[in-house]
Amino acid sequence: MKRLCIMRHAKSDWSDPTAPDSQRTLNERGRKSAAFLADLIVERGWTPERALCSTAVRARSTIEPLADKLGSGCVIDYRDDLYMAMPDGLLDIIKAQDDACSTLLIVAHNPGLEMLGVQLADDASAEAAAKMEDHFPTGTLVVFEFKTDTWGKISPGSGHVAFFGRPRELMANTRA
Repeated sequence: MKRLCIMRHAKSDWSDPTAPDSQRTLNERGRKSAAFLADLIVERGWTPERALCSTAVRARSTIEPLADKLGSGCVIDYRDDLYMAMPDGLLDIIKAQDDACSTLLIVAHNPGLEMLGVQLADDASAEAAAKMEDHFPTGTLVVFEFKTDTWGKISPGSGHVAFFGRPRELMANTRA
């Protein structure tokens, strides 16, 4: 089985309208949700052996709390080609991964991640796919499970959505 976690970067800071898009940092809510998501990934046992992260500052800042928790247990590859990547490009990147890795995390951007998530979802995950298509805000985490031992065999409609969560809702549920 292969597990793919896709996460949209956390909420970015728009206080400096002159900052280039790729250089925007996280705002306070984004920093809190990034830390929360790192804890959630570890607590649920979805810890990746490998992570692919966009080089945009907001993506790097999103993965930082998880990188701190996992230390050398997870190889993180910061990639320019994840910045604003579309589903076909993302799928090509996934298919090219080493099969020794069983859990892969990708931290990147919309609209590509949302579109990829909807495309990968199998028929049994139609409800989750509809939620993804309806609203895939910053910090959203989706965990897919694939009945294959080969990344190269992953294709549209082959992923079971084991988890779909939006940070604002997840964090509200833990405070209740």
